[in-house]
Amino acid sequence: MNLKLQSHDDAGPASSLIELLGDIPASKSVSEIAEAAARLTVETLGAAAAVVVDGPDPIGTYPPNLRPEFVTELCDGWDGTTQGPVTRSARGLVTTRTSLPTTTSIGIVAGWAPAIDPRTDDLTLVATVTDARIHQATGSGPRPTNGRALSLEPGQSQALVESVPAAVYIAEIGDHGKWIYVSPQIEAILGYTPEEWTGNPELWYESIHPDDREYPHVFEDERLIGLDIHWPAEYRLRTKDGHYVWIHDEGRLIRSGDEPPHWHGFLQDVSRRKAADAASRAQAEQQLLIASIGELAIRGETPDALIRMAADSIAELDGVVEAAVYEQNAFERLNLRYRSGGRGGVEEFRYATDRFPGDHLAAGKVLTIPDWYADDRLEPFHYIVPDDVRSSILIAIGGARRQFGLLAVSSDLPGRFTAQDASFMRAISSVLGNAIERHRADDQLRHRLEHDPLTGLPNRELFTRHLNQAMDGARASGGLTGLLFLDVDHFKVINDGIGHHAGDELLRKLAGVLTAGVREGDMVARFGGDEFSVVLAKVMDRDDATEAANRLLEDISRPIMIEGSERYVTASVGVALYSPGSGGTKNAEDLIREADAAMYRAKELGREQIQVYGRPIRDRAIRRLEVERELHVAIENGQLSAVYQPLVSLRTGRISAFEALVRWNHPEKGLLRPAEFVPIAESTDLITKIDSWILREAARQAAHWNRDRDDGSIITVSSNASARQIGNPRLPGLVAELLDEYRLRPEHLALEITETVLVDSTVNSEISRVLDQLDRLGIRLALDDFGTGFSSLAYLSEFPLYGIKIDRAFVRRLVRGDPKGSAIANAMVHIGRALSLVVIAEAVTEQSDLDKVRELGCHAAQGRYFTGPVPADEATALLVDQPRWIEPREP
Repeated sequence: MNLKLQSHDDAGPASSLIELLGDIPASKSVSEIAEAAARLTVETLGAAAAVVVDGPDPIGTYPPNLRPEFVTELCDGWDGTTQGPVTRSARGLVTTRTSLPTTTSIGIVAGWAPAIDPRTDDLTLVATVTDARIHQATGSGPRPTNGRALSLEPGQSQALVESVPAAVYIAEIGDHGKWIYVSPQIEAILGYTPEEWTGNPELWYESIHPDDREYPHVFEDERLIGLDIHWPAEYRLRTKDGHYVWIHDEGRLIRSGDEPPHWHGFLQDVSRRKAADAASRAQAEQQLLIASIGELAIRGETPDALIRMAADSIAELDGVVEAAVYEQNAFERLNLRYRSGGRGGVEEFRYATDRFPGDHLAAGKVLTIPDWYADDRLEPFHYIVPDDVRSSILIAIGGARRQFGLLAVSSDLPGRFTAQDASFMRAISSVLGNAIERHRADDQLRHRLEHDPLTGLPNRELFTRHLNQAMDGARASGGLTGLLFLDVDHFKVINDGIGHHAGDELLRKLAGVLTAGVREGDMVARFGGDEFSVVLAKVMDRDDATEAANRLLEDISRPIMIEGSERYVTASVGVALYSPGSGGTKNAEDLIREADAAMYRAKELGREQIQVYGRPIRDRAIRRLEVERELHVAIENGQLSAVYQPLVSLRTGRISAFEALVRWNHPEKGLLRPAEFVPIAESTDLITKIDSWILREAARQAAHWNRDRDDGSIITVSSNASARQIGNPRLPGLVAELLDEYRLRPEHLALEITETVLVDSTVNSEISRVLDQLDRLGIRLALDDFGTGFSSLAYLSEFPLYGIKIDRAFVRRLVRGDPKGSAIANAMVHIGRALSLVVIAEAVTEQSDLDKVRELGCHAAQGRYFTGPVPADEATALLVDQPRWIEPREP
């Protein structure tokens, strides 16, 4: 027979066992081979018993009369999977696998020692392999394998006993194990002399740590007396000076003739190994925790979840009573973010960081407090330190750019925290700091992408998502969702008049006013420019929505302090409602378009108005879109025409100029006046095309009327230029081209601009450049509707103006005898004349109007008193006939 086993470095005398098993004669039966293998295993390994199994069944034991229940216990430790080398299992069993001559695979389970469960008083079996040198010293070593007994002289035995690094002992069974003998090494291990140790029968039991006192039951169990027992254990013993050390206890039940059996064994101080093992395990656990938190951080777990995981895991470490994370606020004060265990607060930690020198709260710094009660600097703070806290370690949590807070860990033991603990917690704080920084950076990026940079309000994208969610909620509940669209009245004039920086401040303060004025669950957003939107997540009905709009208008109407001055603003508000069962509106964009249309209707009705979207506004919006489409066609298909209204000199009574005005010859609706399509054109780029078209018509007609004039006078033809056209850098080039094409002198053409254009020119360098270039070309510029805008009188001298046209509103007030109106009109005329500007009165319709403006000192007038706008041929006839509308005056 040839039994083959592989050797294993940690298996003790396994090599000898392998050699001996190989010598078993192959002629024996299976049961004989199994029994021989079991015996050799016991004798070679110094074990108490061995069982040879075939599959799950025992086929041989040693001793042969081994109790069946112990055989079962041993076999329970055999999992049938061990391959090759002699190995130790997690339970301490020694197992191996080999083959019999029949090729049956067998397993060997060897060595057992009893331990009693103090809760059930059940006897269980745990196996082990012990060191041969200690076995020899205690007389519990391997049995002879060569037929000769091992023997030592008495002096040699005593010397051998006292040379081993352990306390050898002999103790009785029962009564907590009365100690008969202990070697002198006991004093080095526990501080007791052999006489003290053996003289107090209760000393050993009383010295055992309360958590480890299940082990002494082995010494008391009478059931062990008939057995050959080998008992290993590790437990804690209290030393003479009161601290605990870890002990490895190896005992064997020895019989000598008829005398009662005794425990022979040794006690070995394994505290360093235990500490090293514990440190190694702790380090492994710490590294695993660091890796786990780091992996979760990489996966995008929230800082709150990482903080909870870190604090909870640290709080489970031995000797730790509390782990907490504190967040540093904008005032560099600590606020509790999360605490696991304990009941401490931030005050003691804030105090500690203030009392110790150095910047301890700089990111990554560690402050260790070995004992709160041993440092005089902390004495004034003892009254708030929890009773169960003796030592603490504080680690600042920070990222690459800033500090976020503090990781504070406390123990009920003084000096609990080591350099390794500090390194571990520094790593945890680093992971947390980087995760927090990355999360905040993501939040900031997300906030920038979803919020308006000027006001901090949600932008259109975020607002639209929120509006869709509110509409989903309305669909689920059957309620209503409201939307307000606000536009600040005359903001452009305010913004340009007092400066963009002041306008920005106004928008920021309006954002605050609107945010403070809405209900919880509603959202305010800035859509751009001076437009704001408000989601009314839940409204009862139309009146509820308009009431909310009215409240906001009241809030807005209160004076707002801008750059040290009170400013008053108003807004126009459009309201739209979403009702799930009403049909029509399907999504957020639809509702936004409806509110926008309602807001524009509010502006058309005079501003500072509230309009609710409904069928009339929808019909107007549809018509507006239709007009825009048709106007594109009109420009391309030549449906526009020009009419001319004369300007009459109040000195000579003759026509001195014409204003060219555009008309639309609609194929179905007939001739359309500017008020019916120009406002729509001004909201698009169509106005630039219309302005260019009418300017070309004015140039062509000016060339015709100024050709071959006998009296040497000139006729100036003006056209209206919108803000869009004046801001177009190509306009001076177009004017120069027309002057050249139609052989015009510059004074033959004039452009009428509004006060808004002058205001825009102060902040829009392109407008200013265009005005300067037009002036260099010699083109006359007139200020239309003077007095209705917000320009400064200083603009009259700063810009190259030829004349001013007094708006019809002041002419009406002048005729009615309104004192204030008359005073303003009189001031306008005097200012114009003082600046050598031509002053033209608009909307002169009656003789009384003419008398008033002539008396006031205006240079020219236009209006239906003379004639309304007429086609070019009728205007030509007027030039030829020169009607006597007024009597000329001497210059």
